[in-house]
Amino acid sequence: MTQNDALAAYLGPELFERLDWGRLSFAQRDAILSVFRVGLGAGAQSGVVSTIDCVLGDGRVLICEDGSQWEARERDDAELIDDWGAGALVAIHRQLIYKLDPYQAAEVDLLRL
Repeated sequence: MTQNDALAAYLGPELFERLDWGRLSFAQRDAILSVFRVGLGAGAQSGVVSTIDCVLGDGRVLICEDGSQWEARERDDAELIDDWGAGALVAIHRQLIYKLDPYQAAEVDLLRL
């Protein structure tokens, strides 16, 4: 089984297809794979790929499709997240959120409401 096959099996065919793996750069692919190498079963703080469901408070809060809620650490991070908006495909790993295309990153904390 290749890394692509393993990632497709983990994410499911619909989400893997949305990644459009063939069009991603090697740096983007490595960023995605690094999320999963660290700890697949450890929850959102250790690594997850999701789509942003909505962005609130000028980017200070984002809610992902999986229901996880995140808060931007700094104003610059909030501005970046606000620019990404709903529908952006992101990877979250160790309090960093990565937009996958084009590759950008911001610091976040898990929100517990």
